[in-house]
Amino acid sequence: MGYVAVEAGEEVIERAEQLFEKRRTEGESDPVSIDQIDEQFGRLVGQVMSEGGLYAPKLAARALKQAQGDTVEASFLLRAYRSTLERWDDSVPVSSDEMFATRRVSPAYKDVPGGQILGATKDYTQRLLDFDLDGGDDPTADWDLELDEPESLHNVLEILRAEGLLAEPSAEDDGEVYDTTREPLVYPAPRSAILQELARGETGAITALGYSTLRGYGSVHPTLGEVRVGSLPVRIEHPYTGDPVEVTSVEVSECESVVPEYEKRDDAQFSFGYGLVFGRNERKVIGMSILDASTQLEGDEPVHDTEFVCQVVDGVDSFGFIEHLKLPHYVTFQSTLDRIRAIRERTADGGDSPAATEVSGDD
Repeated sequence: MGYVAVEAGEEVIERAEQLFEKRRTEGESDPVSIDQIDEQFGRLVGQVMSEGGLYAPKLAARALKQAQGDTVEASFLLRAYRSTLERWDDSVPVSSDEMFATRRVSPAYKDVPGGQILGATKDYTQRLLDFDLDGGDDPTADWDLELDEPESLHNVLEILRAEGLLAEPSAEDDGEVYDTTREPLVYPAPRSAILQELARGETGAITALGYSTLRGYGSVHPTLGEVRVGSLPVRIEHPYTGDPVEVTSVEVSECESVVPEYEKRDDAQFSFGYGLVFGRNERKVIGMSILDASTQLEGDEPVHDTEFVCQVVDGVDSFGFIEHLKLPHYVTFQSTLDRIRAIRERTADGGDSPAATEVSGDD
C-alpha cells in the first residue's frame, strides 16, 4: 500500500476508514435497519445477490448498509464472504415450468397458455415523482379477490420448438456445467460459463452492452418470447434415500428472446438468447438474453466477442481496475515524466523529433 510509506500513513488510513463509518451513520434520522433494506429495497437487494453470486437477502442487505448503498462494493463484500463458505452439495436441476410466477408477460404473443400476468409493475404508467410516499395506506385493501393457486405456466418458446422454428444452441462437449467460481475462465468458453459470467455481471454494464446492439453496434434486435418473475424450488438429493427433496425456494427473473436468423441459415429458424438472475431485475435479464444471443452469432462488433463481453460486464473486475487508479502510481508516473522531459530537451536542442525518437527507440 503506497500511502503507508507516507509519514503517519497507517494511522491516517485507519482514520479514513473510521471517518467512512461515521459518515454512514451521521445525521438526525434513525439508522436504517437491515430488515428495512431487505423488505423495502428488494430490487437493490436482488441486484447485489445477482452480482455477488450468492442468494442471501439478509447478507445482501447488510452489505448494502455497510457499503452506503454502493451496489458494486456490496457485491464485492458478498463475493468475498461467499468465498469463505464450504460448498457441501449441488442442487438438482429444475425446469422454469415449475416457477411460481408472480409476473409473466409475453411481448411476442397476445394470447399465451396461462395468460399474461402483469403482476406488480409500473411499466404501464407515467414516471412521475410521488410526494405522498410517506403515507402507509394499502392501495389494495379494497380488492375483492379469490386467491386461487395459479396453474403451471409452460414456456412460450415451446410453441416455436413444436413447429421446428427454434434453432437449439450446440450442446456442451462433455455435458458438464462449467463452474467459473472454481475454474479460471479460458477462451473459447462454453456457453454454461458465459451464462454464469453474464448472470454475475454488473447490471449497468449488461444494460449498456445490450443497448449497444439495439442501436446498431451489433446484429441482435430480438423479440422477447417472455419475461418472468417468480420463485423457483431448490432441491437436493436426500443423503440416505437419494430422492430429490425441496429445501427452499429462490426469487428469480427469467427471459428468453428470439432472433430471426432466416437470412443466415438454409433452414429458416429463430435463434434465441436466455437470461436468469437472482431477484427481480428484468432490465438485467433482458440485456443478458441479448448478450447471450450476440455471443452465439457471428459479427465484427464487440458484443459478438465473447471475451470482450465477459471481461467488461464483471462489475468487481471492471470497477476494481477503474478505482485502482486512485492508488499510488508514483514510480510509473515519474518514469513517464522523465521520458517526456528528455524528449522535450532533445527537441529544444535541435535533436531528433519526438516521432523520430519513438521510432528509433532512443531514450
